[in-house]
Amino acid sequence: MRAKTSLLVVLVCAIVAASVLPGCVTTQTSTSNNTSSISIAASSRAASNSSADNSSLTTPTQYEVIIGNTTVQAEVANTPTERETGLMNRTALNENAGMLFVFPTEQQQSFWMKNMRFPLDIVFITADMRVLEIYRSVPPCTGDPCALYTSSAPIKYALEVNSGFSERNGIVSGNTIRITPSSTPSS
Repeated sequence: MRAKTSLLVVLVCAIVAASVLPGCVTTQTSTSNNTSSISIAASSRAASNSSADNSSLTTPTQYEVIIGNTTVQAEVANTPTERETGLMNRTALNENAGMLFVFPTEQQQSFWMKNMRFPLDIVFITADMRVLEIYRSVPPCTGDPCALYTSSAPIKYALEVNSGFSERNGIVSGNTIRITPSSTPSS
């Protein structure tokens, strides 16, 4: 029964995709429609930062985000602690690594760079798997209040990558995105 329950938890998490990053993301709940579909399958735990929380062992944490000819090894925050921490306080991110945020509903989202130590590109992605827009070279927040970087329309996903990554790899608004499970850890 436990195996069936664990599988059910993985499937529900993959469908609902309840990964929100309260520490780095503020969700504007202006949408009343809570229905959406997700094209992400579950994978085994492969993140570089593990958690003692058992739920992190059953939910997907690593994906390949493919944009054109570019593949990003993307970590996903699954537990409340991971979601709150995100990329905060890390000193670096590998060149083809990033963090994928999956929201339970498609709606407008806002990010901030509190406790970040290096600049990032933030790629906003719609439910139909297209790049909506990119905030390029977003600097760390150095004082309160932190600036907010808000999507211009509802999004289902956001991808944080190193500053300049999207320009170096020709990522632009309108690009199609594919997200697949990965067993390669990002760092």
